[in-house]
Amino acid sequence: MIRFILLFFMLFSFTDLLGKKNILFISVDDLKPMFNSYGHEDMITPNIDALAAKGTSFLNTSTQQAICAPSRASLLTGLYPDNTRVWDLETQIRDENPNVVTLPQHFKNNGYFSVGLGKIFDNRSVDNNYDGISWSTQFLQGMPNQYYFNNDNGRSGYQDPLVHQAINEYNSYIASNNITSLTGKREARKLFPLSKPSTEGNQDLPDDGYVDGARTNYALIKMEEAANSGKPFFLAVGYTKPHLPFVAPQKYWDFYNRNDISIHPEQGRDNSIPSLAFHNNHELVNNYSDIPLNGNITIDKQKELIHGYRACVSYIDAQVGKLLSKLDELGLSENTIIVLWGDHGWHLGDHGLWIKHTNFEQAVNSPMIIYSPDHGLANNKSNSPVELLDIYPTLCDLAGIDIPNEVEGKSISQIMVDPNYKVRRAALAQYTRMSGGKRVMGYSLRDEKYRYTKWIQMDYRAGERYGNSIACEFYDYEIDPHEIINRCSNNNYSEIIDQFELEFKRRNIAQSTPSNFLEISVCGSSYTAPDNQVYTSSGIYTAILTANNGMDSVITIDLDLNGELSNMINLDNGIISAEQQGASYQWYDCSTNLPISGAIYQSFAPDQSGEYFVRISDSECGEIDSECITFSNILSLEYFNLKKYNLYPNPVNEKVNVSLDRTYKNINIQLIDIFGRVFINDNFHNKSKLSINVSSLKGQFIFLLNLDGEDQIKSNLIIQ
Repeated sequence: MIRFILLFFMLFSFTDLLGKKNILFISVDDLKPMFNSYGHEDMITPNIDALAAKGTSFLNTSTQQAICAPSRASLLTGLYPDNTRVWDLETQIRDENPNVVTLPQHFKNNGYFSVGLGKIFDNRSVDNNYDGISWSTQFLQGMPNQYYFNNDNGRSGYQDPLVHQAINEYNSYIASNNITSLTGKREARKLFPLSKPSTEGNQDLPDDGYVDGARTNYALIKMEEAANSGKPFFLAVGYTKPHLPFVAPQKYWDFYNRNDISIHPEQGRDNSIPSLAFHNNHELVNNYSDIPLNGNITIDKQKELIHGYRACVSYIDAQVGKLLSKLDELGLSENTIIVLWGDHGWHLGDHGLWIKHTNFEQAVNSPMIIYSPDHGLANNKSNSPVELLDIYPTLCDLAGIDIPNEVEGKSISQIMVDPNYKVRRAALAQYTRMSGGKRVMGYSLRDEKYRYTKWIQMDYRAGERYGNSIACEFYDYEIDPHEIINRCSNNNYSEIIDQFELEFKRRNIAQSTPSNFLEISVCGSSYTAPDNQVYTSSGIYTAILTANNGMDSVITIDLDLNGELSNMINLDNGIISAEQQGASYQWYDCSTNLPISGAIYQSFAPDQSGEYFVRISDSECGEIDSECITFSNILSLEYFNLKKYNLYPNPVNEKVNVSLDRTYKNINIQLIDIFGRVFINDNFHNKSKLSINVSSLKGQFIFLLNLDGEDQIKSNLIIQ
């Protein structure tokens, strides 16, 4: 009997694991959201754009701190920097958080084959095994020679022989002159401009002439190994470019004409912005031999740097394409959740700034694209404020595993089906400074339109979390997208700033004292506060509590009166949605009264005709069922092979684009409505990309594509 139970349990567990989605976790160092799909039309990023066309691009993503180690520590632990206590490049995560369960570790603990390579953790924030407890097999950051095309280990990042000659000359000069100080070495570096240049793009090399190409070679092997492990896999691939120096094969530099590159139009620093907001470009100036020590970078050098950054982004895009193609080759594309993220943004000359290390938009705003085969709209773009911290709970949510209680991020899976959905008032970032020999923390909140930053004097390393506010910043992106004017003292924005102050109170940060902020969610039509005041509407209220010793306490109450749960649902464009927000959901098939596996979000897109209802649950308000709603799947959606065909955007307003895997001689396109009427019947020749104007139409249509008279592909197209 015991054997039977054990066997049953093992079989059940194995079956459960087989149904899990794989995770492809792609990290890119120093990557600002500079893709064609993000609105940078002069960028050549077809593979990242293809991923964006399949999934959701989170346009308003904030890093937790715009520096490598703290950002990655937060994302991978699910904790804010003030709780990881990793604010720099020296502190190791487990020195401060010995029992923390990292994201790859959590997936490993839930039956996944967890494998990583490249830059995932910052190597300065983990031990020599790159947090070995997080991985099922040995993590590999640097690449052995066999993964490079010429077995030379990437020659320390540079491949130009003249550079290596200059490096030898510099080393000889340092040794012969007994130069040991950092200042002396920095000044000596300028005597040998080729000893550590900021760019290299003159080498006609294959992708694996540099380390990220070698990493791709290794990643493809590990992907196949993971696919054959008998488990779902969590594969983390970390790329270094476009981190300095900007080195990439010449072909990626040739994508762009330097004469067409413009420098940033706003490089000044208005007196309204506090000096704490800026830095002196130390990472660029101190480390690279072709950058002047005074920081005055010429227009030509600025163009060269921008050119190099773009080339490196296109280089990384090509590596992403190889990963996606390997998924297709292994037949895993429709069983793998993909997330691509950058650990922070990067300044390219705005405010005269280069690198990251600020709370400005260019440093804080980070790329994040998530694709899940069975969840989310295609080509979905959202401006809802989210954080890199949200990746941890979101991947758990999408994969169907529990989210650890300690994780401070929020699942943003609902935004993948509703781009207007919000999980928070504003996204949080922070950065550290020294001012007058004292530690200062800059806390920054970003919503859809504004950024509000407060600089607080506090010794955070000593455990202080409150202190005096010594400066503030406020930027209105609708009229000031480059953050030129600080409007913190502008009375026209006082009410908006008050709302940001409430958010700081809610988070209990950026205050002189603890905020005593209470969030109260109540079912029904009224709430009695601790001071016996009765409130009949939601809002922000202040209560004064009198103690026996006469020391009154002031508390702020954020009251949400839920009333009764709504059971209203509606059908729009093939998606059924519940009107009730902020609850738990389970969709059911009315004919069987059985729950539908995975249908646990506010919105549900049925794949077949039938009648459906949703059960809405709230810990405070109880549970309620909707009425059944009839869904008629008149159009039979046929999933197409993305290697051949991509249709985007869908839904569409004006122009629908067709991207093919290659040029076809004869292409026929038909657009047919649900009654069989043909509205478009066009032929094209020798094309790989098409754009069709559908602005005069509205509703659901069948999109038929015939390629060279052989492949006929059919899909749904929704025209709004």
